[in-house]
This record gives sequence, structure tokens and C-alpha cells, in this order.
Amino acid sequence: MTALLVTGGSGAIGGALCRAAAASRPVWIGFDRNAARAAALAEAIAAGGGRARTIHLPLHDPATLQASLAAIPVAEAPSALALCGWPAPLVAPLARQGEDMDRQAAALAGCLALLSAVWRMWWRKAGGGHALAVLTAALGPPAAPHMAAYVAQKGALKSLLDAAAVELGPAGLRISTVSPGYVETPMLAAFDPRLLDRARTAAGGAFLSPDRVAQALLGALQAPPAAGRVQDLSLSDEVECDETNPA
Repeated sequence: MTALLVTGGSGAIGGALCRAAAASRPVWIGFDRNAARAAALAEAIAAGGGRARTIHLPLHDPATLQASLAAIPVAEAPSALALCGWPAPLVAPLARQGEDMDRQAAALAGCLALLSAVWRMWWRKAGGGHALAVLTAALGPPAAPHMAAYVAQKGALKSLLDAAAVELGPAGLRISTVSPGYVETPMLAAFDPRLLDRARTAAGGAFLSPDRVAQALLGALQAPPAAGRVQDLSLSDEVECDETNPA
């Protein structure tokens, strides 16, 4: 098995990873609401000579996840899973974070359900697989303020993957994570533009592009860690050159 399954494949980082990975392996473009964008990406990949198919993977709906996975032929089952899909944070004071906790927790539960299903359906029999995940530099230290629900559940995802590596590593599970700072994606719409302007100025460059994060994930995919180990790739201090204000 060589295929890659990507959650959030119709999004910025997930889509960039699908495009990059399709040059060397088949990809399953997982989507939640944007089926049209996922289909357009699959067509673009096919036009470039790659192999891609779409699959409905709403992290908040474990039953649909299971049904979608069951439709994948065994011969096309993924040997790697990239967890790139995640809801944008609610940027607000701590007292309001309860408004966002259920939504963030549903994404975490979906990641657990998806990883468990992939392991049970294919990887256990195959002697292992490789799970990759986009975490966040907002975990700190220090943890980023004003989005505690997002930080808490991303931190829980990290702990979940650490525990999975310990439990399933002896049977062949490999884990890689990437922790970027700000990335130029639609998720930035959740933030005050003035905050983003100050952050860009303080960084002395531009925020990371989705392609840069995808390349880090692709590098981890091509050079996986040993079974039972968690490979952590931090991009928290990395920025891209701002041609109008070179660092």
C-alpha cells in the first residue's frame, strides 16, 4: 500500500499536500463541506499526470467517516494518513472559550475515530502505517492567548498521537507532526487584521505558505521515523522571505 489519505484535502494545507504527494503516490482527498473544491483538485492532479480521488471525511461525524472508509477498495487503501483538517479557532477572551470547546473537541474525536478505523481496517494487518498531523506553534510555550479551546484540543491531539505511538508502535505505527506558526490560509480570517499586521512586522517576513507546510509533511512522509517514535517538526520560528521587506 502506498496511497495517502488527507483530511482537509480541499483546504489550503491539505490541498497543497495532495498536490505535492500526488507526484509520487495516489492520494485520497478528504473533504467535509467543499466537495466541489475537492473534485476540482482531483481533476487538476489528474491533468498533471497524478492519481487522486475524493472522499467525504467530516471529522465531526464518525458514522460517515466509517462508511466512507468502508468504500475504499483494499487495493487502494492508504498506508499513510495526514490529519490536516481542523476548524478555525474562536479568537476571544477565556470566558467565551466554552462557546468553541464542543466544535474543537468534535474534531479531536474525529481524528481518534479515523485513526482507529484506519488501524483496524488496514494497518494492523499490514504491519503498520504512518500517521502525520498538523499541530500548531500556538501550543507554546508559552501557549497563545485568546483561543484556549483550539489550543486545548490541538494539545490533546498531540497527546493522543503520543499515546498511540506507545500503544501501537510495537505493531508498526509511525507518527510525524508539524507545528507551524501563522500560515497564510483562510483560517486567518478569525484574527483581527491589526494583530496579523503586527505579527508579520515582528516576524520580519511573511507568514508561512501552505506549500511550505506541505513540503515539511512530504519530507516526513518520505523519511518516516522508526515505529513507535514521534517525529516532531517545528516550524514555529520559520518565516518566508517578504520581498517588500526582506529579513
